[in-house]
This record gives sequence, C-alpha cells and structure tokens, in this order.
Amino acid sequence: MKTIEHPEKKRNVLSSGKVMDHINTALEKKLPCAVVSVGATESFVMAQYRVLLEEEFMSHPEARIANQGIKSGFHHRGIRFPNIKARDELIDAVKKAHIIGYNIIVYDMNAGELTDKVFEAYNICPKYVFEANLRRVIMFSQQKKFEKMLSDKKILLISSIAEEAKDALNKKWKEKLNFNIVGTIPIYEYEDIPEVKQKIAAYDFDLCLLAAGTNAVILASHIAEKYGKVAVDIGSGMQSFITNEIVEDTWLTYVIGIDRIMNM
Repeated sequence: MKTIEHPEKKRNVLSSGKVMDHINTALEKKLPCAVVSVGATESFVMAQYRVLLEEEFMSHPEARIANQGIKSGFHHRGIRFPNIKARDELIDAVKKAHIIGYNIIVYDMNAGELTDKVFEAYNICPKYVFEANLRRVIMFSQQKKFEKMLSDKKILLISSIAEEAKDALNKKWKEKLNFNIVGTIPIYEYEDIPEVKQKIAAYDFDLCLLAAGTNAVILASHIAEKYGKVAVDIGSGMQSFITNEIVEDTWLTYVIGIDRIMNM
C-alpha cells in the first residue's frame, strides 16, 4: 500500500494537547462533547453501496476480519458486513461528533483517503480533526492533561474489557485522582447497542470512555446529544489502561513511528 502525507485540508487539525484541552474545557463547562475516531472499519462501513460496490468492500480484508466475529482485542470489530442500518447510524453519529480522529499520516484507499471520499459523499465537514493514532499514546504523551480529565470525575466505561480497565484504573490512579468509576458496560456487537443505551440511562456520570470500534462512535455521539456529557472513544487506549503499554502494530511502529506520534 502506498503511504503518503495527508494533503492540506481546510480543517483545524488538533495536536494531542489541543484534543485534551477541548475535552477538559467541555468537562469544566459541562458541555456536550463527542470525540470519535473514523478508522478503516468505520470508513468501510460508511462506504457501503455509496462509495464502494458490495464486491469491493466484501472482498477487502477489513470486511473479512470483521466477519470473523472476534469478541475482543486488536481484531475486534463488533460488526458484520454488509450492514446498511449500521452504515446509516454511523453516518448520523459522525455528523454529530464534535472532534473526529482519522488517518492523516497513512493516507490511502485503506485509510485516510477512503475516509475523505466518504466524508465528501455524505457532506461531512468536521470542524476539528486529529490523527487517529494519537489515541494510542495520548495518556502517555499528555499525561498531566489526561490525569486532569479523570480527576474528581464520575466515569462510565463501555467496552468488552471495561471491567478489567476499571480495576486497572482504580489501582493506578484512584487514590491520586479521586475519581469514581460509577459503572462498566460490556459491549461486543453492533446488535448490543439498544441494550447498552438502556443501561447508560441508569448512570449519573461526567465522562464516558469507550472502546468498541464502530459501536463506540455511535454511542459517543448518542451520549453527547442525549445527556449533554463528554464521551471519548479511546480505542486501543482502553487496553493500555490494563497493560500500561502502548498498543503497537506494524503501521504505528515502522511506518508512523512511536517518537513521531508521541510528539504530535
């Protein structure tokens, strides 16, 4: 695959520090804020039958990985192809999101270029964007601001590994930051979303951290819109709560570079 720099766009590209500033300002002022990521899976979901033909997206490795139905970990997608209902919900959620991460560095038809084509097809014009891979390192590269986000907050976790993340967060930071994790809600599949939405309604929280692939995008915008809360799709960052390590892959390590992403 060809890897090039993202072309200049008339968008506000945020650094990791600026992303955290927006989140912390929303928390301080009690404003709704959905921070989401539109990666390869999300782009392919939205591209169904509009940007890509069925034979194009169904033959792609992203669809094949998703259709394996892996329940957690790096290859967990939480959705099956084709899925028009999920496409339409995701498009609506992305339009409503306040800050959108996507692949700015790795820019090809498997990543950022496809995302831009999808945005153009649906007239999605994000006010703020950031490099999606920042989510993997932001708790390390912006530790003080990340700790400020958690400090004294009522926090809801939504993920297939939410309970393990809760235990890890409490062990690492609870005494120092005095937060309260008010609940954990597991989610594995797109079909779980209605039940998860019902469960969310039972909690009083300031901040929701999610890691659920495409489903996290749909839920984050729902939380911001319906409850006026801050919802952050942290992706692989949820795993980092447990391991205290950056989740790496070939692209991050050898194409983008850890040092580079840590300084963005």
